[in-house]
Amino acid sequence: MKIYIKVSCFLLVFFVLLTPSNASASETNSDAAPADVNIDLSGADPADSLVSETIGAAVYIEGEIYNNEYATISVTTKNNGEKSSDGHIIVSFPNNEEILSMEGSGDSVELYPDGSLIEAKDGTKIDSSEYLFVDLVKSGWETEKNETLNLKVKPNKGSEEIVFLVRVALKDDATGNYERYPETSSDVDQQGWYVYKNSIDVSGYPDMIIEDVSWEPANPRENENVTFKVTLKNMGLASSGNCNVKCYLNGNEISFSPVPGLEAGSKTSFTFNWVPTSSGSMDLKVVVDAEDRFFEFSEENNEKAGVFTVTSSTTSSSSSSGSSSGSGSGGAGGSPEPASNVEVKELAQQFISNGNRVKFVFTKNVTSIAYIEFDPKKTVGKTTTIVETLKGKSTLVTELPSGKVYENTNVWVGNEGTASPENIENAVVGFKVEKTWINSNGVDLSSVKLCKFEDGNWVELSTSQTSEDDDYVYYEADTPGFSAFSIMALYPEEEDPEGTSLPLGNFVEDKDFKAASENSEEKESDVTDSKVEENKSGISGSLKKVLLPVVMLFAAILAGYMVSRKRS
Repeated sequence: MKIYIKVSCFLLVFFVLLTPSNASASETNSDAAPADVNIDLSGADPADSLVSETIGAAVYIEGEIYNNEYATISVTTKNNGEKSSDGHIIVSFPNNEEILSMEGSGDSVELYPDGSLIEAKDGTKIDSSEYLFVDLVKSGWETEKNETLNLKVKPNKGSEEIVFLVRVALKDDATGNYERYPETSSDVDQQGWYVYKNSIDVSGYPDMIIEDVSWEPANPRENENVTFKVTLKNMGLASSGNCNVKCYLNGNEISFSPVPGLEAGSKTSFTFNWVPTSSGSMDLKVVVDAEDRFFEFSEENNEKAGVFTVTSSTTSSSSSSGSSSGSGSGGAGGSPEPASNVEVKELAQQFISNGNRVKFVFTKNVTSIAYIEFDPKKTVGKTTTIVETLKGKSTLVTELPSGKVYENTNVWVGNEGTASPENIENAVVGFKVEKTWINSNGVDLSSVKLCKFEDGNWVELSTSQTSEDDDYVYYEADTPGFSAFSIMALYPEEEDPEGTSLPLGNFVEDKDFKAASENSEEKESDVTDSKVEENKSGISGSLKKVLLPVVMLFAAILAGYMVSRKRS
């Protein structure tokens, strides 16, 4: 009897908004709801497989992602037949996109890059595959059991779509043959098997670069006029806005040139003149969009650096080059904490605009800070946030708060004042604490707090637990701003190891605290006065009970004495 193995596949494609891939910035998720595309792969005609499409965020345009973001592709397959000894979920990428991560519920997930030795449908060997594919392998695939393959895929630079091909194969143990899905399709992969073909549209940001810097004469002398030529190119997939280009020699600005917006793929050049008044080698740097007026695919290529050499007018030899060479580096804000005290840091970028709540998510998970978010009161533009895990106490604080410290950390948002109480409100910090630390230290989950150093004192922030998993407990704390923080567990009063505690303020309004204090003092005063009156009343009553019999006896004796004298 032949055993038929049926499978149903459901493909979920999630799009997660990330910040541009900065030199030191991490990919940062948007807090907007992802767009969902649900595709039923149960054997229907691929043309009819798209059953629903829901766009959950305004930034996405009909399921598109941007060219500095990644798509999360999740393929879930259910075995509706008998148990199979061997099953596979295969996802191929004809355009060889970069696979950022891959994981699955099966026994293994293997990546076969382009150029791999593979086998075609007819059994012949293919010495070098044309494109990469990922294979989830599951042995002993139980009936009614789901298996899932998850991939994070980055689109190719300049590409307008991500194309991926999906197929599934489960072994029929009764016959030794494989049941393959789809059973028929108008599309096949490089091995000749039928596949479900899908694509994700990719939109783009502009990407401005300094393509070239040159000057004439190539070997300038002091007091000789030099004409510089700067060529810009928009390497991105969208038009840029107007911007400025600045040129520096030894850190001194020698040129400021406004440049109109460029269409995607176009370039422009401009010139400026400068007269060197001294000889020698100078550090040359040209920067485009130094003010960060608009989002770009990458900030790493906004600069071009080189060496500009001027010879003395009395020397015949020269050793200058007529063009610049070097690499750019993107600006990412600064931290006042000495680098020697920083264990690890992570960066995230978002565009801050008035009226739109902003969230910076730190996806590399290298620090305990998971995210920060707040409501801006004004538009600032593209902003970098830095989180730092410190080796010890921050150099910016005088002492640590009382309690068992889990981690000292700094959070810096943009330039100084960007995240001041005048510019933001309703700010929160999301963080996590390892369960191993909690358990080994006997810490009560409710005693974990986030403290902020403010005006020379540690302030205990309102902190609440939000969730937990096998490894971490997650918390969120309200904060008036961002600076030096300490994640800690408060000591119970009787367990303070020092015998004294550093006062911790509460993040409440002063007037509320004062009113509460006054009410407390009034109540305490009322209780004290009442007890005093009761004590006085008790003493008076007891005295009366003792003296009354004595007085009556004395009165009787006196009366008898008076009667006796009268008779005499």
